[in-house]
Amino acid sequence: MRGMKRLTRAEQNERNRDLVLEAARRVFLDRGYHAATVEEIADEAGFSRGVVYSRFGTKADMFLALLADRIAERAAQNAAAAGKPADTGLSELHELASRTELASPGWRVLVTEFRVHAARDPELSRRYAAAHAATVDGVASAVAAAAERDGHVLAVPARQLAELLLAVETGLALEALADPGAVGFGQLPPVLGELAGLLAGSPVPAGVAEAGQP
Repeated sequence: MRGMKRLTRAEQNERNRDLVLEAARRVFLDRGYHAATVEEIADEAGFSRGVVYSRFGTKADMFLALLADRIAERAAQNAAAAGKPADTGLSELHELASRTELASPGWRVLVTEFRVHAARDPELSRRYAAAHAATVDGVASAVAAAAERDGHVLAVPARQLAELLLAVETGLALEALADPGAVGFGQLPPVLGELAGLLAGSPVPAGVAEAGQP
């Protein structure tokens, strides 16, 4: 069309990459990592298999690229949340995780599926471990920044706290598969607070013990 700017080759390649990855995200979430095929992703993106393979050599390459983009996006969101005014940073990080989970149902389970698959392949395991380390680093940096802004002194290193939070969030996603009524993201702060009190040997608040009785 007259007046439209013609994309350069580099811009067109970047656009095609984004279209393929967006199609891959939809297919992976709908079908799961194992069941999804490159052919389905190519059809969803409106490209030939040759175009897709020219950008991503394997299905695993495609998934890891998708994962890397999401990690970078979440790191930027976490950094922005951690930089909010005092007394809002830590709560905003949790709320952000809750909103993200609701916006992309099944993503955490999808990553777990790939994680188990990669564990049986040394090279894929190494590549996934590098991506996961970037995730942990991003969460740890955001937690440390938010704690500093809010005047909190962390009882454990920020990285250990980040590892625990990510493990709990993944566990919640898996629990929800077996029991949709299980503890959800919105209930995570009070549950972790109770757990911390029990581990520290603090007395259980009145009413909590009674509520847990059969």
